[in-house]
Amino acid sequence: MKKFFTLALLVGLTLTTGAQEKKCWDFTQGLSDETIANLNADASNWASNGTDADGNTNNWKNAVKQSTDAYWMANGVVIEELRGLKIDIGSNKDNSVHLATTKLRLTRKGTKITFPKLANGQKITIVGRSANATATNRGIAPVQSYIQFQAEESSAQTGGACIFVGGSVEGSEGTYTFVWKVVTDGTDSVDVQFQLTPEAGIDFTMFMIDKGDAPAVEEAKKVAYLGTTDDPVLGILDDAIVAPTIIDAVPSIAELQENYEALVIGTGATEAQLAAVKDIIAFFPVVNTNPALYALYNVTTAESEDITISDATNAIFDEKEEIAHTGAITAVNLSGYFENDQVLATAGEASAIHVHNAKRNAYYYIPLAADEGEQDLYDILSNAIVAAAKTKKDVAAVGTPAITFALGDGVSTVTITATSSKAIYYTIDGSDPTTASTKYDGSFELTTAATVKAFAIGDGYTDSEIASKEVTIATKAAAPTIAVAREAGKSTITLAADGADVYFNFTKSEKQAESQKYTEPIELTEPATITFFTGAGNGTLQSDAQQQFVGIDGITSANIRWDILTHMGAEKEEWSEVGSEESRSNKVNYIFGKSAKSMYTEEIDHTETLKDSEGNDSIVNYYKTVEQTVVPNVSGTWKVTSYGQVMTWENPTPGKNVGAAGSNCPEFAIDHLPVNGEDGVTNYMLNFKGKASGEPYNATIQTAQKFAGPFDIIVFFNNGSAGNWPKVNVEISTDEQNWTKLDSLATKDVRLMKRNKLSYEGTDEVYVRLAHVGGNSAGQVFDIYLMNNGEKSKAYSEEAVGISNVKNVFAGKAAIYNLNGVRQQSMKRGLNIIVENGKARKVLVK
Repeated sequence: MKKFFTLALLVGLTLTTGAQEKKCWDFTQGLSDETIANLNADASNWASNGTDADGNTNNWKNAVKQSTDAYWMANGVVIEELRGLKIDIGSNKDNSVHLATTKLRLTRKGTKITFPKLANGQKITIVGRSANATATNRGIAPVQSYIQFQAEESSAQTGGACIFVGGSVEGSEGTYTFVWKVVTDGTDSVDVQFQLTPEAGIDFTMFMIDKGDAPAVEEAKKVAYLGTTDDPVLGILDDAIVAPTIIDAVPSIAELQENYEALVIGTGATEAQLAAVKDIIAFFPVVNTNPALYALYNVTTAESEDITISDATNAIFDEKEEIAHTGAITAVNLSGYFENDQVLATAGEASAIHVHNAKRNAYYYIPLAADEGEQDLYDILSNAIVAAAKTKKDVAAVGTPAITFALGDGVSTVTITATSSKAIYYTIDGSDPTTASTKYDGSFELTTAATVKAFAIGDGYTDSEIASKEVTIATKAAAPTIAVAREAGKSTITLAADGADVYFNFTKSEKQAESQKYTEPIELTEPATITFFTGAGNGTLQSDAQQQFVGIDGITSANIRWDILTHMGAEKEEWSEVGSEESRSNKVNYIFGKSAKSMYTEEIDHTETLKDSEGNDSIVNYYKTVEQTVVPNVSGTWKVTSYGQVMTWENPTPGKNVGAAGSNCPEFAIDHLPVNGEDGVTNYMLNFKGKASGEPYNATIQTAQKFAGPFDIIVFFNNGSAGNWPKVNVEISTDEQNWTKLDSLATKDVRLMKRNKLSYEGTDEVYVRLAHVGGNSAGQVFDIYLMNNGEKSKAYSEEAVGISNVKNVFAGKAAIYNLNGVRQQSMKRGLNIIVENGKARKVLVK
């Protein structure tokens, strides 16, 4: 038999035990089965971060910080793919290192990667790409000065840090290669360290020292061959994959799994032999050259002389862009079992080369032309055998179905899922399901309690175990009752539900987590709309949410303040790109710079002579302060000032769950009253940060113009971290030189937002500012509102607010409500005369 070529099967790298010995970390080669098993078995250190099409985890993220002096581990075992690297994520803990089957993603800036013990003259190559397609600042830089950049051998993108520009940025190369060289005077080996800067989020595909590891020859694949001894395919296998074992009958799956790595079907396989192959496909790697197999699946074939590669990136083509051949081949009109297969090459409208289950016990079809000189097709055949063998997996069962249900009022909606399944069958009468049972095709509803059982089947998987779930039915709880007791200056709200918990809020939310549990009567000193409902429990669902506007007796058009004079919101468009460009990102902007500076110059302003405790003269020097830095927001309505203290704009996206510490949430529902009927809180904040040691706090947030009083000042304020809580004063001034304190902002626990309301009752025009005056914790400001009694406030006359509840006044749909919230009479804009309890009242609506 003519020998066409000899194929050596290679692995990408050799796993060694010494840090100095390993020279290549090629993450595109994937993770070993041992590594994957250890990652999956170590949930306390590694969390799932993504799955493949079969539902198997193919990406993990660290759940804790590991030692900086040792190689990273999973399940108590060193991760071989990371052996020889020391990765230091600094103070960051979880979600800093993502280890995938094709890449290593490092997400935290400041992360350090150390290559221990390199000699003078050795080179380090780093290949990767930005994890963000639009980013322009994801970079890496050497820490030591003896690491010199080799521009002539690297990508052209260089600088203080080598930048991995996002693939969608104009001019980007997507994947970048950078090379450095160790240049030292000594002969001793040195540690080489790189740091992610200015921003992280980089997908590394390879680290390599010099030319990398010498590839080791992999042991030959053990292949079972089904066909005749004079088949030309056998001649190829003799040299390419050593001597295959010729078989006359298809062994059991267990025998194949134990003795071979792939099954190859020759063109001479008989119809009986092919029939047995049907039970093997998807349970064991198969490469087929015999088109007669498709008749057993009622799939048609077609003759063709044209072959066009449709996916040149697939490894079986070995960088070929076209297939040279002269003979006719048999193509396949994919349908039925093969309908959704991945097509790798076409022949007209048909599939010339396709793969079924490419990642698990793959099946490849490779057509062979009649001419034995079809070198390209034989090359592709050998590559396909190698590729298929690499997908060999033990036979596993489909994941046991997960049966869940969502309770509705008198109905439960059932959902069933199963990993790696192609079909799920279920029953609702408690009997065990079979393939003759109802096939699951989407969520279904039950109106009576039932036992749901389900099992799943999968392509290449054994049947799952049977899952069982008791599905219950619940009904909605009755809505609570509300009573409002009104007196001058306040209203007291009492809520009640027989034997059940009641929840309330002032943000119109209907979610229990975003509401406060009612424990005692609620006192209001300003009008608001309360939302309340009975919570779920004891076999009942949460009741329908109720809303009622609560007015306050004694409020007049002179003292209710609903009109917004000015608003400082920490919106992204107002603050994210103002001030210094140092360390600016889409989540944090250090407005004056990242590090605190001294507020004093070296110039002496004046001196004083003082007596010490022993009566001796002591000269005290007083130094001049630096010039105050002033940065206005984009609209110029507010500004931040500092003499050196750090101020940041940040994107924390505050939550809504009441009392959820650590999430920038409202402490209580009562602390989250709306502003003029709206929620009033932005997703961003300005943050008072650190100052120079031993010096006073000196940063402020202040209005850029004066406003005439009287007005209320409403501040949504937060304690950013543990420690000595921040002290922030609210102050006023007529000249921006002399400031008068109105009050201090209140906080309680860490990151529990509190709504602070203060009042300025004077009539002068004044500036307003928040001044940081003490405390070691960050003071976080989301919004500042100045509210006065303008046109909207005047719509609330003493009669209307004092006796009834006005709702939707500002939308032009005003109406008068009685104390129980029942609509009594519509009101139009202008002067209205309302007759209530035999008395006429004047109501002015604007």
